[in-house]
Amino acid sequence: MSEHFPIVNPRIEDGLALSDATMVEFGDGCTDAMSIVPGEHEVGDRVPCPSCAGQHEISSALSIPIAHNISITEHEHEPGD
Repeated sequence: MSEHFPIVNPRIEDGLALSDATMVEFGDGCTDAMSIVPGEHEVGDRVPCPSCAGQHEISSALSIPIAHNISITEHEHEPGD
């Protein structure tokens, strides 16, 4: 999964570079069902939509940290792969 937004105010926790993001659902008719927007937001906030040029009101929100310094270097094969 690639990042679609810049790192905003990263902090280091247990060796991970984390930034705040919010998984949101818009309540005003935008067809983007669940989106991730940078920063911490609450229900009722208006934020720029990642899919269109407008701003939308958040109807549900879940704050999540995004880790930016993780890389997968090797894949372990499971039996049957």
